[in-house]
Amino acid sequence: MVATAKIPQRQLFIDGDWRVPALGRRLPVINPTTEASIGEIPAGTSEDVDAAVAAARAALKRNRGRDWSRAPGAVRAKYLRAIAAKMIERKSDLARLEALDCGKPLDEAAWDMDDVAGCFEFFAGHAEALDKRQNAAVALPENFKCHLKKEPIGVVALITPWYFPFPSCPAY
Repeated sequence: MVATAKIPQRQLFIDGDWRVPALGRRLPVINPTTEASIGEIPAGTSEDVDAAVAAARAALKRNRGRDWSRAPGAVRAKYLRAIAAKMIERKSDLARLEALDCGKPLDEAAWDMDDVAGCFEFFAGHAEALDKRQNAAVALPENFKCHLKKEPIGVVALITPWYFPFPSCPAY
């Protein structure tokens, strides 16, 4: 029965490890359809966000001498497509979690997983196309020269909106 279904208990995943949040607090997760508690999630703080961002920045630096910001689009596309493939592989599990968390029908949550995987595929195509456009000349009036070079901004933190978390992640 859906009302008794539970989400997996997790901690915060920071720097390759599961961690208890800085203040040790947890928040209840309520299925909006049944109003039943389906589990708890860690209540992260700004301190936890700072730790995660610092760990992500450190990971970029220790990436075996490879600078992710200089990785060609084809390399980035490979990772994005791997995420899409893993989402499709685990679609039924992810859809079940999304349905419980959002209170939506399971079929709709499954469509969301297809959409999310499609977003990762879409952006993989853009990553590959970026290689062709990098340093391309930009049309300007006579006597002007300009080249466009897109550069990553680095590590960011994201808070997703409630009841629509999965589809929000690749879009932002």
